Amino acid sequence: MPKLVTTKRVIALVLSIVLPLTIIFFGMITHWRYVSVEDGTNEFLYGFPLAFMCRGWHTSLSFQIFVSELVFNFLVYFTFLSTVIWLVDNYLKPIIVHKYLKFGLYSIAILTMSFYGFLFSNPNNIFKIKRDFNYSEIRSGVKFFWQKDKR
Repeated sequence: MPKLVTTKRVIALVLSIVLPLTIIFFGMITHWRYVSVEDGTNEFLYGFPLAFMCRGWHTSLSFQIFVSELVFNFLVYFTFLSTVIWLVDNYLKPIIVHKYLKFGLYSIAILTMSFYGFLFSNPNNIFKIKRDFNYSEIRSGVKFFWQKDKR
């Protein structure tokens, strides 16, 4: 029998576990697609479930970031992890978050956000509201942050 969930408990779980895990998973695990861009070259697109980032076409070492897809993907990660944490907390075992675990999760999340903040702060990056090109997928797979792209 599930127990009654209070608002304080939900907020505590979200702030202590769900939010940092969302940032960590969002930054560390993604889906890559090697695609043939319509009227363009072959390209890598990154993001799950929607592609939200690819190489910038106007200069090297730049990216195109599609903001609506980025926000949607973050919400998908957040919703999934919230559901999993809620199910574990209510039906399996109540989750007790120790301060060392919270500190560790937030440290990794801040490092991940710092890396992407540094990456996205390049003045040559292009931020678009929505992806404005069509593509056909050649190959795809799952990529961890530390893995290299395979053509």
